[in-house]
Amino acid sequence: MLLKNPRSRSFFLRCAIVALGVAGLSACGGNTNDLRAWVDTIKAKPPGRIKPMPEVKEYKPHDYQSAHLKSPFSELEPELESQLQALVDGCDESIRPDTSRRKEDLERYSLDSMEMVGIVNNNQKQWGLVRMTAGPAKDNVFHVTVGNYLGINHGQIMKIEEQQIEITTLVPDSKGCWEQRTVYMALAQ
Repeated sequence: MLLKNPRSRSFFLRCAIVALGVAGLSACGGNTNDLRAWVDTIKAKPPGRIKPMPEVKEYKPHDYQSAHLKSPFSELEPELESQLQALVDGCDESIRPDTSRRKEDLERYSLDSMEMVGIVNNNQKQWGLVRMTAGPAKDNVFHVTVGNYLGINHGQIMKIEEQQIEITTLVPDSKGCWEQRTVYMALAQ
């Protein structure tokens, strides 16, 4: 009956908060003898020695002279440029990756992280099934067809057979040219 009045509810709430506060503070004022004993043993120990400051070495500035060095922004020397052009001229221009095409998803992974697990075909088209054996897409199976790209060396699928997938890759050689290689992805056992 007393709690129907807003003043009595407010009074009751204040009393409850004060009672909880007193109970909480009394719980903190328990036996602190073990804490005082530990502090007294720490204070009774002799103070330790402070290590001396490390010796500060004098800074000696270095005078960097680059006037005699070649600027990285200057043009190539004519003889070096002709040597580089001779290397490029010796390359077969028909063998080079198409840098303007958009890369496919499986070109992010090496061929070592893939294996052929089967084929699917209908009367018009044949697909190879490739499973990832490593990386974030591990155990995912992808379907590929002739003309798709896969692998980090610009690999393109040339032929899909029942037992293997034939892939042509482009690998840079020691002369700065591109070399075409054929790789076979065999059916996993």
